[in-house]
Amino acid sequence: MKIYADMLFAINFSMDLISLFICASIVHKRVHKKRVLASAVIGGIYGVIEVIMPSNAIASAFLGVSVAFLMCFISFYQGSIKRLIGMYILYWGCSACLGGIMSVLYSFLNKLLAEYIENYSYTQAYTGARFFVIASLAVILSIILGRFFSREKEIIEVEIIAQVNTKTFEAKGICDSGNLLREPISGKSVILVSEKSQIGQEINKIADVFKRYIPYNSVGGGGILKGVLPKSIKINGTERSAIIAPVSQKDFAGYEACVPISLV
Repeated sequence: MKIYADMLFAINFSMDLISLFICASIVHKRVHKKRVLASAVIGGIYGVIEVIMPSNAIASAFLGVSVAFLMCFISFYQGSIKRLIGMYILYWGCSACLGGIMSVLYSFLNKLLAEYIENYSYTQAYTGARFFVIASLAVILSIILGRFFSREKEIIEVEIIAQVNTKTFEAKGICDSGNLLREPISGKSVILVSEKSQIGQEINKIADVFKRYIPYNSVGGGGILKGVLPKSIKINGTERSAIIAPVSQKDFAGYEACVPISLV
């Protein structure tokens, strides 16, 4: 049996990229395009190496588990091992489901082509089925890559440098036109940060008497945020004046802060 390395790489690359994308979509996690593509390339290369390696079940299983973990680490790791392990388990589940679907499709097409096309040999059916499966993967892959590139255009990243107390913090944020919060007394815009971020933890150490209070209403209800006016703050290198308020949200589509569009 002939094995074409380029075809094998393309199939494994496609399957891995689709699985990683599905994982991110299930947990609504923003992923970095280059990191996911790099992971899928590693998966594609491993798929080729696995075939030419000497047959050893234990070594093959260990290498497969290790490569899958490396792919998830590159794609999803953001400082939390617990979340990484969760994504790793989810990745295996998505890969198993996708592999099962493709196997069923492959088998069905073999039988369909052999049964309904006159004088169609099993070998021809096999080749035809392989073509349809690869074509299906290519279509799905094109849709996913299209979404990657469209997301890249929609998201506006900002660099934040803020001085709170005597410490200077750097954070990456996402610009959100839906963030219309303002501190009622000064009218200053409010930058939301995760309370788990370094700047969020520092703000939470400040006594409430020195904080600014910002009322808010959302779909989930309303409340009061407690923020501070930093000694200085730069957004993309430009001096701004804004309140920074920590919230319980873990992140903002993978970023540490949510910045009003009026500050960008």
